[in-house]
Amino acid sequence: MQHLDDPDVLRVLTSRFRMKLFSLLFRIGPVTVSELARRMDADPGQVSYHLRQLQKHDLVEDVPDLARDNRERWVRAATGGLAVVDLKTPEARAVVQAWTSQWVIDQFERLRDFERTHLTFPEDWQNAAFGGSHHLRLTADELAQLAGQLNAVLEPWRELTRSRVESSEAPPDTRPVFIFYHAFPEEP
Repeated sequence: MQHLDDPDVLRVLTSRFRMKLFSLLFRIGPVTVSELARRMDADPGQVSYHLRQLQKHDLVEDVPDLARDNRERWVRAATGGLAVVDLKTPEARAVVQAWTSQWVIDQFERLRDFERTHLTFPEDWQNAAFGGSHHLRLTADELAQLAGQLNAVLEPWRELTRSRVESSEAPPDTRPVFIFYHAFPEEP
């Protein structure tokens, strides 16, 4: 997990295109620029430009050992995830807000895409997918404890995923799985 405390790193991710590109890199692991361009329905030059912007901030890295020749460029996300450290200046807070807004939009677009296409997945995947919402009454300390517990539950699954990506050895029916949740106070 990379802890971000530099507003310039977040600023590069406020671009909708870069956010989608970065998110796609997490889902599909090491990939060629050509394949990224195909999946983004974009020109390879445009994708390369945005990858360079992400590389300037150590968010993306080249994987030259996967290339079959000098023309093929492989890339991957250079981090296992991002955690934004609270930035104090007004300018930094504005960047965090812009990034967070784009991040939430991306999450809900992905959920909407799944809902639109879920019947195209095999039945076992349709049945395994889940979602829910809960209304709790908690103190701030209890909410922080809940966050810690949820992250602890997910940690072995993140580690399993990390090992599969690094070794390129996963069961043949393995798919990228996206989990997102939000917990926040509301006015009564």
